[in-house]
Amino acid sequence: MSDTLQLSGELIQKIQDTLVETDPKAQEPIVAVQYLSAITGFLVAQMPEPADERKEYLRQLAQFTESVFTDVEGRRQAAPPPQEASGVWRPGDN
Repeated sequence: MSDTLQLSGELIQKIQDTLVETDPKAQEPIVAVQYLSAITGFLVAQMPEPADERKEYLRQLAQFTESVFTDVEGRRQAAPPPQEASGVWRPGDN
């Protein structure tokens, strides 16, 4: 598997937009995720490696998916909650 992936919000949005072109329901994240899971299963099934090795890839991919989830979820929880603000403060304002 790749040592470095170039994951970004822009890439994710482009992929979801492509899915939506085919199926507007893919605008819902859970539908988009179902497509991505099906694509993963399809591509792994097409690989030339023996079935046991491909199943091991699926297991590793599931673990990788969970570790990305845990990382992103941890960052969301660590972010400070948005605070309400109004107006503009400038140095010297009281």
